[in-house]
Amino acid sequence: MINKQFVKNIIEEEVNSLNIFLIDLQISSSNAIKVLVDSEEGVKISDCVKISKSIEHQLDREKEDFELEVSSYGLFSPFKISLHYYKNIGKEVEVYLNEGKNFKGTLTKVETTENSDTIDFLEISQKKKKKIEGKKKKVEVVEIVVVKIDEIKKIKLVPKF
Repeated sequence: MINKQFVKNIIEEEVNSLNIFLIDLQISSSNAIKVLVDSEEGVKISDCVKISKSIEHQLDREKEDFELEVSSYGLFSPFKISLHYYKNIGKEVEVYLNEGKNFKGTLTKVETTENSDTIDFLEISQKKKKKIEGKKKKVEVVEIVVVKIDEIKKIKLVPKF
């Protein structure tokens, strides 16, 4: 079986030069290698090709055959690392709570533990129509929802086309 740390070292060397982050690396028992990368600006196909070639050049198919897939983090994928939260501040997200409820809103703030990268909670603003005393029609108001990170099952970007 292919050594995961060896492959990880190859990837990290390449992604550092491209200003890209390694999100996930999986190697199955049948040597199927799956690499998932992302960056603040997005990942180009040419970047995935560079990473793929770098791995292929340093592994010997004569010793161990392998399957290789290098891809960028998908638009419809749930957030996995703190970078995903920070780069999507100001964008519409859909939040799925552990209790089974879900809602949409604009991610307005990511709060971390002091001197740490660990996310504690998020602030999400929601536009709602509410009946206000003295008004005939419902009025649109903005409410801020504070959600602890451990209450969230998953959160993902709502794509705009």
